[in-house]
Amino acid sequence: MPLPNTSVAHALDLADARHWTRQPPKRPATRLRHLLRQSSPDTLAPRLFAYPHALTRWAEGETDDLTPAQSTLIEREIYRIWQPDVRRRAHQQILDHDGCVTAQLHARFAYTTLNGEFHDPRLLRLIEDLPALHARQLFDARHRDAGEDELRRILADGIGEAYFFRALPADQQQAAVTISDLHLIQFHY
Repeated sequence: MPLPNTSVAHALDLADARHWTRQPPKRPATRLRHLLRQSSPDTLAPRLFAYPHALTRWAEGETDDLTPAQSTLIEREIYRIWQPDVRRRAHQQILDHDGCVTAQLHARFAYTTLNGEFHDPRLLRLIEDLPALHARQLFDARHRDAGEDELRRILADGIGEAYFFRALPADQQQAAVTISDLHLIQFHY
């Protein structure tokens, strides 16, 4: 049974997969050949926790020493780069037509107010539609390959506005929400 996804970037990639016009390669060697056409072995190797010469061996079909964890990393890397133009078009259509970006997450949150920072020990299970501004920021950050910390901050801001502060007037939104512990994240659009 696969582990639940805790990466915002990978959750966005999985949601984008629903918009692909053709599927990526399935076999590790074929995937690696595609990845090596996009970047050099020296650049790709640290992302896959492998040596550059191992990548070229695996791309040639010698996958005897390829671990399941490395196969998973190769799959994630393919999902990260597959059909970038299709991904951008889908994101633009969603944003242009008031499309809905729904986030489903199981997480713990922390709040920063004028009185200090407070950690909520409860594991909340939320399904919320992100405000259009935050959906746009999330897509823009993903397109420029932003780090996980920035993606989580944007997601936390969107969840804060959509869930925690939706009943408050704008002048009373004095708290900042952060995700302190993420157990599961999925996007639907």
